[in-house]
Amino acid sequence: MYWLLTALVPYMLIFLFLRSWRLQRNKRPEKSARNNRKGLKILSLVIPLRNEAANIKKLVNDLAAQNLEPGLFEVIFVDDASSDATAEILRSSSDLLHQSIILSTGGTGKKRAIALGIEHARGDYIVTTDGDCRAGKNWLKEIYGRASTGNADMIIGPVDIIDSGGLLNRIIQLEFLAMQAVTEIFARQGKPLLCNGANLCFRKPGAAEYEAMVKMNISSGDDIFLMESFRQQGKIITWIDSPGAIVHTHGPDSLKSFLKQRLRWTSKSPFYSDYLLLAIAALVFASNMFIAACFIASFFLPGLWIIFFSLLIMKSIPDFMLLSSTAAKRGKKKLLLLFLPVQLLYPFYVVLTGTAGFLKGLFSSPQGR
Repeated sequence: MYWLLTALVPYMLIFLFLRSWRLQRNKRPEKSARNNRKGLKILSLVIPLRNEAANIKKLVNDLAAQNLEPGLFEVIFVDDASSDATAEILRSSSDLLHQSIILSTGGTGKKRAIALGIEHARGDYIVTTDGDCRAGKNWLKEIYGRASTGNADMIIGPVDIIDSGGLLNRIIQLEFLAMQAVTEIFARQGKPLLCNGANLCFRKPGAAEYEAMVKMNISSGDDIFLMESFRQQGKIITWIDSPGAIVHTHGPDSLKSFLKQRLRWTSKSPFYSDYLLLAIAALVFASNMFIAACFIASFFLPGLWIIFFSLLIMKSIPDFMLLSSTAAKRGKKKLLLLFLPVQLLYPFYVVLTGTAGFLKGLFSSPQGR
């Protein structure tokens, strides 16, 4: 019966390898570029938003306080048919910004909003974030420095969940840190699996080209589909690892909204075309499903309990090793106190949301995705 333990060997080997690679990579700090590459004049920050009256003024203040010279970036707000005071707040506060315009759509969705912003952008690179995000004063300076001195076609930036207190928020922060760890490791190798539109910079495509890359018939997933398209075209994708480059965003405020968000994310999985992403996702899902199945079977075959706990420990070792360094770097080591209880629930969470999200994406109409 102990042969069952070999089921997690591939999982452990892959993640221990990634941990080892990360330690070696961290010994070689990223070079800080200083000289402006010929031709790069400004960044175009495109912000699609809907019903962000409670948050947008804070973001405008953050952008007004940026250390990057005001003439080196423009801000394009695209209001996607907000029904609250978002448009009024933008009109009254946009004067704080040196270069900004406000566009509007007829509620056609985030992808179309970004495409409209790209259509009006003057910069060589597009930077995206969300209306409920917060950015430090060096954010755009860090992005501009990387874009102006390297040859990257896409720069993936770090994102963090704002600590709003409460157990659920801390669990969400912990899970998001794990996703950020995986995002960083693969992006550093130029083979990213994940990215987040809350902090993404990419060489400007045409509006029509952008729409083709992000699969307009699917309502969300703009960031991952764009990243996949860049990879398939052989474009250069990098990660920016600087505390000043972090963007902070709000996490879901209830269990219902959290599960709804995760189902929306996983519902895009039937439409991913990146084989590495699909392979890693399948390995993670299969490992967690095997542990969950072993837990249930242990009630009928008590001898399996030792197998269940052994599998859980085998999976927890590489998970903790990957997560701990990211938590330390973000100043969130206290969240690791939740690691063990969350790890017990995680296999069931992955199986349920992964299965439900996949089926939702597979059988939903394009308009409902």
